Amino acid sequence: MREMAGLTQMELAKRVGVSQSLIAKIEKGKIDPKLSVVKKILDELTPLIETSETAINLMHSPVISAILDDKIRDVVEVMENNNISQVPVVNSQGKLVGIIYDFILMRRLALPSSRNLRAVDVMAPLPPLVSPSTSVSQVMRLLTKHSVTLVVQGDLYPLGIITRSDLIAYLVKK
Repeated sequence: MREMAGLTQMELAKRVGVSQSLIAKIEKGKIDPKLSVVKKILDELTPLIETSETAINLMHSPVISAILDDKIRDVVEVMENNNISQVPVVNSQGKLVGIIYDFILMRRLALPSSRNLRAVDVMAPLPPLVSPSTSVSQVMRLLTKHSVTLVVQGDLYPLGIITRSDLIAYLVKK
């Protein structure tokens, strides 16, 4: 991203308030930076990267989702089989109503009362929603604060899902 933005390591380091050697170590994968540093870097780089591409170019579709009444063991099986860490939840009309994250499942399944849980019992509020025409730059800004965003059409019908991993893969290809 730094190179796409046309910055040297030193220029980025000055903008973020860290050393050039820290930027170099991050880029080489020698250290795992604090989330606050990653956020500062993304906040600096995101506005500098110009692209005409939109959310539809990043999203995975169709969206693998759960229904409100799905049993949690079935939801976990879907997540494992598809190697995903979050599952949007839809109502009987197919409209988004929430999302299930793996970290919420871990907490809830550790409780003795977890035996008969359903999707509705463990879902969180919806993450940010975008239209298919939302710019990649806007999606990047959202993903600095959220792990996922959903691409919707009309009245909360899921078209696609975009995770941080999707964004990273997109940036690597660029």
